[in-house]
Amino acid sequence: MEKSLDTAGVEQRILDFVLTKVEARGITHMESTGSLVAAGVVDSLGVFQFVAFLEEMFDIRVRDDEIGLDNFETIERAARFVIQKHQGSVSQA
Repeated sequence: MEKSLDTAGVEQRILDFVLTKVEARGITHMESTGSLVAAGVVDSLGVFQFVAFLEEMFDIRVRDDEIGLDNFETIERAARFVIQKHQGSVSQA
């Protein structure tokens, strides 16, 4: 993964993933501030797929205590979390 990530690029990659998950429900557009919970992406099972995607796509490690709405309620929050992790602002323990 490249050393520096831009917010728009990270958001777009996350959006592409999210849209593949919700297209069966007829959702074809989503704002970066739209709730991933309301869209059904982040639920009891979906959160694990979402985290696995983020870890693989962006070469980060998400700790169990980091999984929650603070970091994953919206595409915007998830992108901010990914960038902070990538920059080392969030502990990689």
